[in-house]
This record gives sequence, structure tokens and C-alpha cells, in this order.
Amino acid sequence: MLIEVGVFCRRVERDLRSLVSDLQQVTEREGEEEARAWEASLPRLADVLRHDALKQLHLHLERRGKLSLEYRLPASSSWADTVLLGRGDTAPVAVVVELKNWVLDGDSPGPREGLVFHQGQLTLHPADQVRGYVEYCRKFHGAIGEARADVAGCVFFTAAPDADVYGASPHDRLVAEYPFFTRNRRDMTDRFPAYLSNLLREPDPGFAEAFEDGTYKQDRSFVAQVAAVISDPSASPFVLLDAQRKGFEYCMATIDRVLERAGPGEKAVVLIEGPPGSGKSVLAAQLWATLARDRRITGNAVLVTTSGAQRNNWEHLFERSAGQRAGRGLVKPANSFNPGLSPKWTNEMRRIGRKVEIETWTDNLALFKRSGRKSRCPDDSFDVSIVDEAHALIDPTAPNARGVSPSGWAMHAGPQAFHVIRASRVSVFLLDGAQSFRDNETTTQKRIADLARDLGVPKIECLSLGASQFRCGGSTEYLTWLEALIDHAPSETPPLDWQRRRRGPFGFEIVSGLGELDRRLREHLETGRSARLGATYSRPWKTKDDPDPHNRRPEDMDFCIPYQSDGRPQVWSRVWNFTPRGDYTYFVQAPPGSPMAANPLGEVGCTYVLRGFDYDYLGILWMSDYVRRGNRWVAQPEHVHESAWTKLRKAVREERRPGPKMQELERRLARAYRILLSRAIRGIYVWFEDEETRAYVSSRLE
Repeated sequence: MLIEVGVFCRRVERDLRSLVSDLQQVTEREGEEEARAWEASLPRLADVLRHDALKQLHLHLERRGKLSLEYRLPASSSWADTVLLGRGDTAPVAVVVELKNWVLDGDSPGPREGLVFHQGQLTLHPADQVRGYVEYCRKFHGAIGEARADVAGCVFFTAAPDADVYGASPHDRLVAEYPFFTRNRRDMTDRFPAYLSNLLREPDPGFAEAFEDGTYKQDRSFVAQVAAVISDPSASPFVLLDAQRKGFEYCMATIDRVLERAGPGEKAVVLIEGPPGSGKSVLAAQLWATLARDRRITGNAVLVTTSGAQRNNWEHLFERSAGQRAGRGLVKPANSFNPGLSPKWTNEMRRIGRKVEIETWTDNLALFKRSGRKSRCPDDSFDVSIVDEAHALIDPTAPNARGVSPSGWAMHAGPQAFHVIRASRVSVFLLDGAQSFRDNETTTQKRIADLARDLGVPKIECLSLGASQFRCGGSTEYLTWLEALIDHAPSETPPLDWQRRRRGPFGFEIVSGLGELDRRLREHLETGRSARLGATYSRPWKTKDDPDPHNRRPEDMDFCIPYQSDGRPQVWSRVWNFTPRGDYTYFVQAPPGSPMAANPLGEVGCTYVLRGFDYDYLGILWMSDYVRRGNRWVAQPEHVHESAWTKLRKAVREERRPGPKMQELERRLARAYRILLSRAIRGIYVWFEDEETRAYVSSRLE
């Protein structure tokens, strides 16, 4: 929301409620807590902007000074609270100001530069948040690059009189570059106005307008730098081995043909299918790195993610490869391909008599285009989009998809895959249909191919990695055995001697108790191997909103299971994966200072969090949701708590006797266990809650 500085100050003074209402409409954040934060913070900011040192940006120069409130970064889900726009000594300048209406009592420095303890919870340091916005604008904001503008940023604690702990070690170097200010008199009348006036000398309305309308555009030298690191076998976490290299060369040969054949305005689509452990994610990274440096690619090249856990961890890996937070900007969530349809727009169209339904999604897009709204993701915005785990893309038009939670996607915009292809010159989809297990994961390989043809792609290139296996000791036989084991069909399947009576390269061990499970995994941790615990969503997530779940009493944790050790009663207690602010790297990557860094076996990861990642060893809790009864597998709905199966669970409850919905639940559970039991590289230890299930799986190993 671009507004003149003088008008902003006047509206804050005379019409704050209306200004807050406008911001709620722009952001679609209607909550009372958000409104109260704006009402408390914006008057403080206006007080600073009225200072004599900032008259150049104020009402006195024909109201030309500009600021952008709640600015959404191009092709991103992030919003900067305020961006002051003008001109410095030699170039245009954008200053990001993050407003924090926080009470800081009891806060303390964190274990790392970018983490602090706020209200007892490990939280991203606000200055590190600003650093992310600034680096993103420098590397990916088209208007910044074209104007060669400077970008700076700071934090304004609008409710706190001091914030000394936020500048203490180890945060001192961070806040030296991205300073913070508080509401004390010295900051409000001296330090903060002086900081802004040193950066912003005069208005620049043309640059302000260009910034507000700016689109995502990569800094090619930065992209080449990151791509070089990923491609370097001595430094990259994404190294191709053996058959992976063959698969990579096959992919590149296919893409070469596509690029050479496709003329101006033409599109190309490549589908790469492979089971768990076939190297799809490593292949995605290396494909991105190679194509990002290809001279035929002159525009944006991005890696697209389909889940929060996947996005967090790809961003972490790209940040590490880039050596700065800006590396995260090379990763785009599939939700960011929405051209701009929203519940607010939908309601506006319906009020004027337009029919806007999920089934009319193509008409909706045409209506949106005719309405003159600026697209947040225009056609052909990207030269290359590589979608990892494309089976998790949302397709609200799929059979039985109505009523499914959208997970942030505008359902009236239609299939996500359509928009990836629409917005990209070359689209590469890596997928495994058997890993699609949530209600809203409704995209199939055939559907992608059909959408591509609808967009004028004449030929879809397809290839399979089915013969490759880089987890599970490289054993494709193990995957065959596993799929036969967990098949929900009632027919018996013969045991498969996939590891020559457990002397092969991959271990599958059934443990007698939870104490043994912990002991065996800790032995591997002590030798430097990685290990995690995992389970299907078979227990309620009681600790979901707890900022400090590890300090709960054992009986109040998500898992509290009694067992015997040396003849004495014990209690095995754990919490589900702790993901503060939805950041799944806390479980997957276990960053320094996190609970998982201190104890990698202190939490249980669900299927959603573990999917797409691997560890040397896994300890799997096989619970009572999917059990063996006689000659068939049986789902026990009372033990199923998967929040992403809300629609299916309701349908199962409404089904008077076991029928198609129960069979679908059994299929979903089989997929969930297939995902969990194919994450390990070296070995798996399994503990069974149900004795009959344990006996059956044991018999399949003999």
C-alpha cells in the first residue's frame, strides 16, 4: 500500500481506524490482535516521521515523499511492515522498517546471531528478519536492480523503552548492520530520525512507484555464484553418484532437446518419476544449478516446493550454499504462483453478480485478467521452474477434492501445476504418486500432462528413475519387499529374501522395547551417524501450541508409553516435532541451540515432516492405526489423528460399515508407512505397539 508520508501521518492522527481497516483489506489479516498491533505501532512511527530531520520526506515538498505499508515482496509470501522510499546522495534508497509491538520483559540473548529467546521461546531475531528482507530485495527485486538502488533496514520496538538484550553478544555484529530503535525519548527524537535522514535525502516518486510495482528478477551473478557451489563436488551437499549421474545426463539430454526445439513463446514440460530414495531431490538441485548457469537461460530459475517442511529445508540448504540469507529467495513455494486471486477478490466479484466457483476456474482467471488487476505472478515470469515432490501440488478440480483444506492456496485459481507451467518457459516436475497421501495432494502425472497440453505444449517429455535407489542401502529389492509387506489388499504376499537373512547392506531390526530402541539409535549417534524417531500421526498433537513442550510432565506429552526395563516399570515420553513459527528445520536440520541439537531423539517426526528427507538410521514406532488381523491389514480409525485427512476421517465416520472410504483410509496408511520405512540410508529399527502386527512383520523377515 503506497502512501505519501504526509498523508500517512495525517491519517494516523485523524483516522487511524480507517487506515487499519485498509491494511486489513490489503493483507487479508482480519484478526483483532493484528489490528491492535497496528493501532499501537503506527502512531509511534508517525511521531518519528514528523521530526524536523525528515521534512524532506514530509508534507513540505509537495507531498512527494512515499512509504509502502505492508509491502509484499515480489513472488514471496513475506510482508515487510514498512518501506520508506526516496533518494540518497547518489542513488534511490529503500529502507525496510520492521515494527515490533513486543513486550520484552524476560527476553534474553540466544545461542546464535539470528536467534533470541522471546517470552521463553527461541525466536528469529527481528534484525535477522530484516536482513532477510534486505538481501531478498538486493538480489531479487527488479526495480532495485534496474535503478541500482541501495537497500537498508532496521527494527523499531514500538512498545519497549529499551532492548539491550537484543544487541548483546552474539547479536552485536548483526544489529551493527541492521540496528534497532525503541520508544525511549533519545531514540524517538534523535537516533532514529538521524538514521533515516542520513539514508534518505529527498523524495523520488518515480522510484517509489517502480518499487511498489516491482517484480521478481534474479541477480544473475548471484545465481551463478550459488549454482557454482551446488555444482562443486567438494563443497556441495548435493552430490550425484553412479546411476544418479546417468539419470542426470538423461534429464539434461531431454532438456537440451526441449530448449533447442522450443521457439520464442513456446513452453516445455518434463516429468521425472521415481520411488523413495531414487535421488529426485539431489537431481532437482543439480538440474537447477546446471540450468541456472546455462547461457540459454537468461531469466529466473527457481526450485519450487510443495510443503512447509520441504520449503524450510530447501531454503536452509540454499542459504548455506549462498553464504547469506538471500539464498532462500531461489526457492519458491507453489502458492506463490497464484496470479492474485484471493477470498477478498472472490467476494467482490460475487457482489457484482459474477459467478466465481472452483469449477469455473478458467473463467475466473480470464475475469481476473480483464479486471485490470496486476498479476503477482505474470505469464512466463520464470525461465525454469523445477518442482520437487510435485505429487503434493494442489489440484482443487480433481475428483472428490471439494471441501479439502487449501493450505494457503486460492482454490478458485485452479490447479497449481497449471500456474507453474503458465508462469514458466521450462517446467520440470519430479514426483512419486505413491507418496501423495494428504487430502489436498491431488495432482497426478496424467493431470500435469493434460494441463500442459491445454497450455499449448505439444509433447511432454517423461522419464523414470525406478531402477535407482540411494537410500535403504541401495536395495531396490527392499522397496519391493516393503511394498508387498504393507499392501492393504487382503492377499498373502510371500517373504522376500532382500537382505540374505539380514546380512545385506541395509538393516531392518524389530526391537523388543522402547528402551532398546533408544539404546540402539544412540549407539549410532555416538559414532557420528544421524538418527531420528518417526511415526504416523497416531497420537493427538497435544503440544502443538506449547512454546516449551519439552518441559511438560511425561504424562502431558504427546507420547507417554509405559514399559519394563530390567524388571522395573518405566515411562517412555516424547513430544511431536517441535516447529516454532512453522519452521521445520528445528526438527530436520536441528540447528545449534534447538532442542533437537541437544537430543536428536527427543522428538518424534510425523510422516509430513520426514517425507523428502533421509537419515542414516531411523527408529519407527508402528502404532495401532494400521494393524494386521488374520490375512489382511486393517485400519483402526480411532487411532488416526492425521489433521490433513479431515475430510477422509469424517467420511469414514459417516460410512455405516466398512466400504470404499475405509479402503481409502487403508491405502493412505499404507502410503504413510511406506514413506516412513523408506527414509533411512543404513538401517531401521521398528517397535510395534500391536503384538499381532509385530508377529506378522517378523514372519516376513524369516
